[in-house]
Amino acid sequence: MGLKNLLFGSRRLYEDTALAAFYSGDLARWNDIYNGGGDWRYTRKGGMNGGTRRVASLGAAKAVCAELARLCFTEGTELCCSDMETESYLKRVLDENGFAERFSDFLEKTFALGGGVVKVYRDGNGVKLDFITADCFVPTKWDNRGVYGGAFGSNIRENGKSYVLAETQELSDGGLTIENKLFRESGGELPLSELYPKMAAKSTIKGIAKPLFVYFRAGAGKFPQCAPLGSSVFAGAEDTLKALDIVFDSLTREFILGKKRIIVPYYAVRGEYDKKGELKRYFDVNDEVFEAFSTSDSEELKISDNTAELRVEEHTAALGELLDLLCMQVGLSEGALSFKSGTVRTATEVVSKNSRTYRTACFYRRMIAKCLGDVAENICLLGKMAGELSAGACETAAIRFADGVCEDESTKIERVRGLYESGLISRTRAISEIYGIPLDEAKNMEKENDDGKQ
Repeated sequence: MGLKNLLFGSRRLYEDTALAAFYSGDLARWNDIYNGGGDWRYTRKGGMNGGTRRVASLGAAKAVCAELARLCFTEGTELCCSDMETESYLKRVLDENGFAERFSDFLEKTFALGGGVVKVYRDGNGVKLDFITADCFVPTKWDNRGVYGGAFGSNIRENGKSYVLAETQELSDGGLTIENKLFRESGGELPLSELYPKMAAKSTIKGIAKPLFVYFRAGAGKFPQCAPLGSSVFAGAEDTLKALDIVFDSLTREFILGKKRIIVPYYAVRGEYDKKGELKRYFDVNDEVFEAFSTSDSEELKISDNTAELRVEEHTAALGELLDLLCMQVGLSEGALSFKSGTVRTATEVVSKNSRTYRTACFYRRMIAKCLGDVAENICLLGKMAGELSAGACETAAIRFADGVCEDESTKIERVRGLYESGLISRTRAISEIYGIPLDEAKNMEKENDDGKQ
């Protein structure tokens, strides 16, 4: 029956089909392209028999999303709080949930599908995080500031059978109402007790004024009836992705169709009958026996090479141009996705030059910081309700992204040298900045250098 159909059908979320069309149209197409699909994936075969063949894929859509995810979030990013109790608690919960590894994968899929959800809940083993992709979430309540109600779907495999657990969260005057339903994957509702005997079909958590999930939004939305829903980062670059696959497919076909071809005279071709009695002709390259042929034209006996020249440079040049175009469309600098070492920029050099890639990463990081702050609040809220955090503990956290070295060494030296030559900083300050040492040590180094010259 399908996960999205169950989510829609379980609550009759909408009378019209606009949102359903978005999920089955745009969202399904983006997911297909991200996974190496696309409506251009198959093309007609050549020859008399016809049929179709699969077009070779460069995988550029996935490469774009992976590159953005690595730029915007790296291992070592921390949540910082005003008190040590909350900071220690958050660190423990995140470590127990494998946050660093799971969030990076989740972020890549979020860029591909335009959004995603991090749900915070509590079971017998403590506070847990559930990372839900956009195709497994349907909003039910929202305004221009965000999404405040939604239905989640989880695929479950138990005892050789497939199930779907549909959960909805909505705010009401009494608090947060959570409703759970269990379905067969093929359709048909089942009692919750079949898999979850202790789970309540409907419950309300009082004293909560916000949902226990956070919706991450990537690109600008294409669905006006629900503005908070985002769109894929490559939503405006689908034609470029198609062109990339066409060129890459042509390059791979170039090697298939451009295999070595030798023209031999008809007299040198031998024949044998196969098991079906059909005559199969071949040229025996190992045959060294001298034979006499009846011909007066020496050209008829000549063996010639008719191999076509491979157009590798033309194809790679086209791929490079299209990749640079794709970079422009998704907010990356020229050469960010280049496969040639000569144009690759280091991550630190990207930051130093304040490039388009750096500005794009800063834009997404502001969004990520806001959403992770809301996730931290939900963790602390459940921690206080369970008595794992004191009532006076803070519930807010600031995000400190791990950037590593933030400036390329050569760029830094060039900048400091320019400041020194223009008279804006002293020689001692320039030495201190370049070598990363205190001013006193820089002054001693300058004195030793002057003494050495004398």
